[in-house]
Amino acid sequence: MNASKSFAWTFKRCMQENTLNNESKTPTPLETSGDGRLSVAYFAPGWPPGAFSNGIVTYVASIAKGIRELGHEPHVLTYQLERSNASNRGHQNVLELSSRRRSGEIMGRLRDAVGLRIRPERFFRAAFARGVRRGVEALMTSGDLDLLEIEESFGMAGFLRDRLSVPIVLRLHGPWFLNGAAMGAPQEEDFLHRVQDEGQTIANAFAVTAPSQDVLEQTRQYYQLPLEHAVVIPCPIAPTPSEQRWQPQHCDPNVIGFIGRFDRHKGGDLIIDAFAEVLQDFPNTRLIFAGPDRGFRDDNGRKWQLEEYVRDRLPGALETGQIEWLGQQPPAVLTDLRRRAQITVVASRYDNFPYTALEALSLGCPIVAARAGGIPEIVTDEVSGLLFQSGDAADLAIQLRRLLQDPGWAAQLGHQAAESCAERFSPTVVAQQSIDFYRETLARWSSSSGSLEELRGAQRQRS
Repeated sequence: MNASKSFAWTFKRCMQENTLNNESKTPTPLETSGDGRLSVAYFAPGWPPGAFSNGIVTYVASIAKGIRELGHEPHVLTYQLERSNASNRGHQNVLELSSRRRSGEIMGRLRDAVGLRIRPERFFRAAFARGVRRGVEALMTSGDLDLLEIEESFGMAGFLRDRLSVPIVLRLHGPWFLNGAAMGAPQEEDFLHRVQDEGQTIANAFAVTAPSQDVLEQTRQYYQLPLEHAVVIPCPIAPTPSEQRWQPQHCDPNVIGFIGRFDRHKGGDLIIDAFAEVLQDFPNTRLIFAGPDRGFRDDNGRKWQLEEYVRDRLPGALETGQIEWLGQQPPAVLTDLRRRAQITVVASRYDNFPYTALEALSLGCPIVAARAGGIPEIVTDEVSGLLFQSGDAADLAIQLRRLLQDPGWAAQLGHQAAESCAERFSPTVVAQQSIDFYRETLARWSSSSGSLEELRGAQRQRS
């Protein structure tokens, strides 16, 4: 069911409000420090990257690296800080958030108790916004902060819009009308509420970035929004030195690698079905599947677990090692798998700008990926990899056979992938695009809202 029409009246009103708020004015010079350095805060669901298998966390780590290398100051705000992780020791500019009421806020605690019973979803969003606001205020008191970038999920950023004195850049990491549908989530009341909340937040955003042109255009079309102050800025990834890349002489020519969840969204079923067809022509091939088992719900509504699905499609494959399931693994193990495999597969039914594809390209792996979402903006068909029709296991099998039949061509595609990835997606390249957009955003903000210094001074007084 397409719910966009039922939301049209809401977003028409939001568009009118957004147009008034974002009406273009002649930009005025920014009142930043003399050296032009920007201070940018990024919200991450968890930290550090080594402790959380999450694309947004990976993005924040990569963009922060690029921002820092360009001489600017990134900050990370998170509610989940893994203090025991060795990679986090000594890491600067990471602030753990807390949404708990302070001891003297008795009336606030009473309101929370009532709100949790009456409208729990609103309570959690308000609590989320309270913690982020405190984090921003803490950064403001210790030094200048120019801007906050945060995801669109659940419309949480909408609760911050009128509570901060710095502009918010909304990052379209994965709107629920796209990701929820790809996951097969029932389009019931909770689904529709989340879609509507995210849409209202997107409509009222002061500035928007999207990793792919696909997600930006689909968002515009679904919510019927112009999003005039929105740009495409890809996700960054550090280039892999040539001596550390995938090498044909060091891989196993009989191994196909898949990294992702076993669920409908990531297409874990598709690679198993395609592998069964590939075995007819390449009986010595093995599939190594690395990722958690979230269960796959088929078109008839039946939910399959991974081992059950494999035994139905390929009896005995798990026992003989023809299919090896590793479960969820740390990044180092996944990197080794990519170097070991002759082909890496990304089979998502939809993905915005997946790091599973970026990481394979950076390593120079031969890749077969779905023609879905923003993936064709990462992988150029027959130049840096091969694309198959999303959701089509038979077409995936055809593309796998092409590379297995011609390992020399596969190696050539992998080399071109690594070179292209380094040129287009390195952290400094993407960070410069981000900084340019941040400056444009700050110019509009300064023009429409008064000088940044006045705003910062007012917030310090409130703190």
